[in-house]
Amino acid sequence: MTDQTAPHVTPERVNELLAALTYETVRMPNSSVTVAEARLPGGFVVAIGYSGYVSPANFDPEAGAKRAIGHARQKAEEALWRYEGYALARELVQQAGN
Repeated sequence: MTDQTAPHVTPERVNELLAALTYETVRMPNSSVTVAEARLPGGFVVAIGYSGYVSPANFDPEAGAKRAIGHARQKAEEALWRYEGYALARELVQQAGN
């Protein structure tokens, strides 16, 4: 195991941000596709997910929304690791310049 004393993004921080996300879903008109938006407090859109059914006869709005939210959450988690890494790197560069 490596030494984790250097500044780093923690799973706790990412999980805290994931817990703060809110989701909005919409069914695309005339389709069996549902889109979900994952937003942080303040309205920043972290990720967009979707779900779709091959056959409109199989469309279930509740299941579609649940799958779209799951997809948005997965993408949001990946994005939050990158965003937090960038924020930390930027902070460290600024500290080094002072």
